[in-house]
Amino acid sequence: MLAVASAAMTLNARDSKYTRRGAGPLYWMAYEQCYITNVALAEDRYQKSVDWVAENFLRYGYNMVCTDGWIEGAQTVNSNGYILKYNSDWKHGFDYWIDYNRKKGLDTGIYYNPLWLTRKAYSDNLKISGSSQRTRDIVGNKSFNDLLYWVDVNKQGAEQWIKGYVRYFINLGFTFLRVDFLRDYEDYYGTDSYVKALKWIKEEAGDEIMISLVMPNCFNHAVNELPYGDLFRISADVFTGGWDFISNRRRGYHNANWPQWENAFDGFVYFSDVAARGQIIMDGDFIRLNTCNSPKERQFWVSLMAITGSPIAIADQYDTIRGCESFYQNEEILQLNKLGFSARPLSTTVSNPNSSRWIGQLPSGDWIVGLFNRMEVAADMAIDLKSELGIPDGKASNVRDLWEHSDLGPADGSYKVSVPAHGCKILRISVATKRFQAEVAALRGGVGVVR
Repeated sequence: MLAVASAAMTLNARDSKYTRRGAGPLYWMAYEQCYITNVALAEDRYQKSVDWVAENFLRYGYNMVCTDGWIEGAQTVNSNGYILKYNSDWKHGFDYWIDYNRKKGLDTGIYYNPLWLTRKAYSDNLKISGSSQRTRDIVGNKSFNDLLYWVDVNKQGAEQWIKGYVRYFINLGFTFLRVDFLRDYEDYYGTDSYVKALKWIKEEAGDEIMISLVMPNCFNHAVNELPYGDLFRISADVFTGGWDFISNRRRGYHNANWPQWENAFDGFVYFSDVAARGQIIMDGDFIRLNTCNSPKERQFWVSLMAITGSPIAIADQYDTIRGCESFYQNEEILQLNKLGFSARPLSTTVSNPNSSRWIGQLPSGDWIVGLFNRMEVAADMAIDLKSELGIPDGKASNVRDLWEHSDLGPADGSYKVSVPAHGCKILRISVATKRFQAEVAALRGGVGVVR
């Protein structure tokens, strides 16, 4: 029965070059400053952030920067009503910054919902591209807020507006689109309208832009999101970050709609059976390492994102990161993302201790094991090589600690280790000695990805 259900989910899943990669992007997100100040990001700060990312993280694979919300101030529009800038106070428009970032070696992502229509576009009553309708003709009876209206997908011209917005972003050169507040649209306009909107976005996006679904209700285990998104959020926003967001916020409490889970770990466990190579990827939101209380929590956070196939999205800033750069620069951990790796917990029940043990296999045949200690005291944790990893003779030629960058030697039967409170162990268990040694040698030589 489980096999049949899994096959049905796969048939209905969006199959794009992004989902086939198997893991989300490595990038920097502008969230933190906006959240702290509750105002839109300043243009000079954006430029400083881009320069900082290019200098410190591009060589490790972080090849994109993305704006975040606080978008209401984007009221400068073109003749079809599409926004030209992140904020009307910015001197430069999207075209300038996409070119600037490209020259730095970085792709550019955008936060926006094609179902939004600005107050400026409404007041000017502009002609919709590809339609005889005008912007006022497609506005729904419920607005997002005073400055942004929702488009009603059941009105003539709405399809052209939504698809036209996606095409507009693609033509500008954006490679990533974060579509937010999906819960609100589904709650206001109903599931049928919500699904219709997602379908149109997917149809226009194709393989030309990555679609990230943010704040989705994920009813019926994300059955409506699975066919249309490359990424989907699995838990509440990072907000103040720290251990609260990583593991503790309302731990074990399940909501019926968004956010179904308040902390990232619970969300990953619950939705881990949905995500797979060739179908939707789990998104654990952004990382703010400066909010952690210890190096162990920082390792835990980055490891959780890497081992689940989630994007690793830096939200720390050049003036808040406080020396935490190295946690984002562990090439042995980043290799998992670059290989499109994602693991699965030994239990998808969040209250089961086995949900803190994750396993997955690399193309080389080596196993990656993640042992996560969510408790307040150190814990002895283990993995059985035969019964849980399926190694026929239960023998491993080598166990390697990916944070310590050290070979721990062979193992027989099981591998046991003490894991500190709020800490983790990410292990590479090798059963092919020659291949393993060659890959480790490549990593030490600076080659980040094993082919």
